[in-house]
Amino acid sequence: MQLDEARVKAGLIQMWSAGGMDALVKVMPIDMAPSGGRAIGYCTSYKFIIGRTPAEMENIVGLRSGSKLLNGAAVYAVRPLPTAAQFMYRGHSNTPEGISTTIKPAHPDYPPGLGAPQWEVFGLTQDKLVLLAAVPAGQTFRYPVAALKAA
Repeated sequence: MQLDEARVKAGLIQMWSAGGMDALVKVMPIDMAPSGGRAIGYCTSYKFIIGRTPAEMENIVGLRSGSKLLNGAAVYAVRPLPTAAQFMYRGHSNTPEGISTTIKPAHPDYPPGLGAPQWEVFGLTQDKLVLLAAVPAGQTFRYPVAALKAA
């Protein structure tokens, strides 16, 4: 059975468009401002990081512990949502780049995470991101799911 990529991507966009727990989010270091010169990059779903500290987020999304989110995290909603041509599924964070670590060793800065889905958004720049919360180190990410309106 062949996977219909266009159909899968359409389903993802529809899911993200509904908002709520499946909203597409980007986690960045708290002291790094989004740049119009950089693609959005790797994203995940809101439900995998809500209620987590920046240190826990690192473990979930597959960042080396105590590295990028050491000082805290900024969590952004991806708006507008990417079109099917503007993103790729990159597996889950327990398989960096979507490749088993038994086949390709993980980069030391990007060890296997705890299995959050990952999509690489390359067709939109970071200046399109909408800040949901700045989360200092040791604090918990809180943002009301009801406020994640449909896109």
